[in-house]
Amino acid sequence: MEEDSQIPDPSQSAEAPRDEMSASELEAVVERSLVRRFSSAIRFADFMALLMVAATGFSAYATWRTAQVTHELFTVAERPYIGMQRVSFDVIDRTSARLIIDLRNFGSVSARAAVARFRLLVDGKVLPEADNGDESTVNVGNFSPQVPHPFHLFVPLKVYDDARVGRAKIVLNVRLTFQSPDQRPFCYNEIMTYDYRADTFDPNGGDDRCDSEIF
Repeated sequence: MEEDSQIPDPSQSAEAPRDEMSASELEAVVERSLVRRFSSAIRFADFMALLMVAATGFSAYATWRTAQVTHELFTVAERPYIGMQRVSFDVIDRTSARLIIDLRNFGSVSARAAVARFRLLVDGKVLPEADNGDESTVNVGNFSPQVPHPFHLFVPLKVYDDARVGRAKIVLNVRLTFQSPDQRPFCYNEIMTYDYRADTFDPNGGDDRCDSEIF
């Protein structure tokens, strides 16, 4: 009887290893869970860092674009704008009629290094320079804003009389080259035709390109 009481129970000896394996597995599960949490935390931190880098990049681009637009607006606003204010015959004497060409700088800053060139065509032919002296090309220099800049050309009286009744066609070509205060080049080209019925010059073409040729 005593020998029978010392024989080990098979069921108890089999359960002990299973309990130890469950503990090991539980420890491994806990370890894997901690690793996953740390990995998730690291990935989230990386994602937030990436978002911060992207936000900084977008902010830098927005700042650069704002500065660029501001510069463009300033460039457009702070430049001379020269155009024609009035073209008409104002004085007629025994030999000629005087043509006045009033150019204005409609901008807010002065133009510099301005050179004006004028040419009159009568029935498609250039009016002889002798009638206009040296005024076909004028070195204006500075072109102040909102100040009249009158120029004069002289037309023979016979040509004027023919134009007044529609027997002759007078065309005025104006070309002006100038610079802004920061030395950017600009040009103004205008073609005007005399309308004898209204006794005025009407626009008939032109542009602001410096590579165009109206002469």
